[in-house]
Amino acid sequence: MAVSRTVRVAIGAPLAAVVLVAGFLLFHGDFQRWRDNAALDAACGGLLDRDAVRAVLGGGQVDVDTRDGGLAHCRVSIAGSAEITVDDTTRAGGPEFGGYFGHANGATLPVPVGHGWSGLFWTGARESRPARVPTGDAEAGVALLLRCAGSGPTKSLSVTVTSELPGTLDDPANRPAYARIATTTAAKAAKARDCDTRLGGPVRSLDLPVLRDDEYEPLRTASGTCAGVPGTRTLTRATETARSGAPYEVCALSGAGAERSVLTASFGTYAQQRFAEYARSYEDEGDVPDPDRPARLRGSVRGSTWTTAKCPDGQALFELSSSYDRSTKKPSTDPAELSAERAALTAFAARSAKAHGCEPPHAIPNTKR
Repeated sequence: MAVSRTVRVAIGAPLAAVVLVAGFLLFHGDFQRWRDNAALDAACGGLLDRDAVRAVLGGGQVDVDTRDGGLAHCRVSIAGSAEITVDDTTRAGGPEFGGYFGHANGATLPVPVGHGWSGLFWTGARESRPARVPTGDAEAGVALLLRCAGSGPTKSLSVTVTSELPGTLDDPANRPAYARIATTTAAKAAKARDCDTRLGGPVRSLDLPVLRDDEYEPLRTASGTCAGVPGTRTLTRATETARSGAPYEVCALSGAGAERSVLTASFGTYAQQRFAEYARSYEDEGDVPDPDRPARLRGSVRGSTWTTAKCPDGQALFELSSSYDRSTKKPSTDPAELSAERAALTAFAARSAKAHGCEPPHAIPNTKR
């Protein structure tokens, strides 16, 4: 009998250990999942859609870094990562605003999100090799603007999400994922802030940000942001994007030489921010855009030609800036040059304002004043 009891004890001990280990692992796994879900639910002030974040960033352990700035600002890392910022842009103009403020002279031009959203999709760089093979994670961003109706304190919200995800942006199947966290966050933010707004639909496709120096076409065939803009003897090529309700538009003109002109349109929060940047950065207020001046023809090589228009979301700003090869010593205030700039911006601003439901832009004076 003693032998039998010993055998039973010897067999029972390993089974008990297995059960304890299995129970521990099961409990640990459940606890980790609970902790990860709780972290996602609390991230960015509770404005994230947990399922959408998981679908975009993948499974695995969650790491949340809460950051300063805006109504909510956080970075979430799982298999991929995303930095999310939600701003009340009712009084835009601060340097901390998280929306995209494009670099019109940068290597790429942002494209509209479309699908009923007022937003932009951008990236800082794209693969330019002939064989575009994924070499790791690709980083890109989406910025959405929400215009709030009614008499509440919040008039405008922005949601900006910069994500780093596996794959290449050149594959159109990969690009919609970059917008999913932004659109779901925008929906939750609008509800949380009592922002009565019309949300866009699911983003099932996104155009690729445009390579400024490579993706140009004859100006006469332009059909997007450069449509209808008159060229000159030296400016005959256009790099453009679609409009599709984007709050910031760019049309870049170039030619065989070093001469370039860039036309931009800024709406709503983007226009407010541009005016604020000029006020902070320039002491000479006479030759840079100012919300109290409706239009101006530039008077110096550093100045810009601009005009404004009244829009449903506030004052819009339309600008033209030019650059030349310094070795040509071309006069910056040559009458023919200024006349061409005036004609180009007038045509660009008129089409852009109409597409956004604005009043006609102010006429640009023939002479500087």
